[in-house]
Amino acid sequence: MKVGVALSGGVDSAVALYFLLQEGYEVTAYHMKTVFDEIYLTKKITHKVCCSPSDTYDAKKIAEKFGVDFKVVHLEDDFREMVINYFVSEYKRGKTPNPCFFCNDWIKFGVLMEKMLEDGMDYVASGHYAIIKNGKLYKAKSYEKDQSYFLASIKKEKLKKIILPNGEYTKQQIREIAEKIGIHVHNKVDSQDLCFIPDGNISEFLRENNMEFKEGLIIDTEGNIIGTHKGLANYTIGQRKIGVATGRRLYVIKKDFKNNILIVGDKESAFSTKFTVLKPNFLQNVSKDFEGYVKVRKKFKEVRCKAHFENERLYIETQEPIFAITPGQIAVVYGFDDSVIVSGIIEGEGWN
Repeated sequence: MKVGVALSGGVDSAVALYFLLQEGYEVTAYHMKTVFDEIYLTKKITHKVCCSPSDTYDAKKIAEKFGVDFKVVHLEDDFREMVINYFVSEYKRGKTPNPCFFCNDWIKFGVLMEKMLEDGMDYVASGHYAIIKNGKLYKAKSYEKDQSYFLASIKKEKLKKIILPNGEYTKQQIREIAEKIGIHVHNKVDSQDLCFIPDGNISEFLRENNMEFKEGLIIDTEGNIIGTHKGLANYTIGQRKIGVATGRRLYVIKKDFKNNILIVGDKESAFSTKFTVLKPNFLQNVSKDFEGYVKVRKKFKEVRCKAHFENERLYIETQEPIFAITPGQIAVVYGFDDSVIVSGIIEGEGWN
């Protein structure tokens, strides 16, 4: 059986490739380019990002080590059209988007996966930490490294064509295996944050993409004017530093884009037990009413919840309040067996 593996140049995908060869698959390595290399010459690199020129070098070296075919797939234009444009447009709408979530559906397991299948691959593989079993997506064995939250964007019908060899292992085990078999990136730093903003300056990136930042009022939950903000896109729900000294700790509660007002309040005001979710992507067949655990950000803990599906929306109520439920971010509901039930885009808190 032929398998195309998304080889990033990091240790996870390198060991995934090794596992596939050990299992007897005929493997071809695909390395995708999401942004043009020139960006790394014009921007200061403040953190490790994927798809850089050094990653391409490492990926090629890994493929050569294992003697597998190596293909570089240029997806810069697709990535710009699908992911970057989405990112900018969501900010312009007052949201705080999660582009990495959609990159998995639209790019890695979208355009790239289609390329692999067109090339005659029977399956597609990656180094993600999650488990696919009996047509369902589950958390990885290592909860600390689990990436099922970001993979929850993938459409249900694609799961039968995807192999995730690393799901049963911890990151430390993967690194130890890589070192033992002589993979040169066994200690390579993990990629983090956004690949298309290597300097980490989101505000400057948005300006370069025709985003206007208009100053406006900062008002507390009692209606008192306490200062001026520097453009709503510079703030996110739950943020504490608002650039104004008030003598008390205030958090961003809401962004009123219509009136260009930033609303702040005490920490308790940033908690909620009810919110709605748009564009739900169901990975399992469930009734309109179901229960599970919901996660609203990758590093947030999961909270027991009840969910109701109606008119293309999910209405979610949690057993305990959640801090900083943010429009534009992603909610993922898990079953009691650690399987992903559904994911979607947070519309906003509260519902009647």
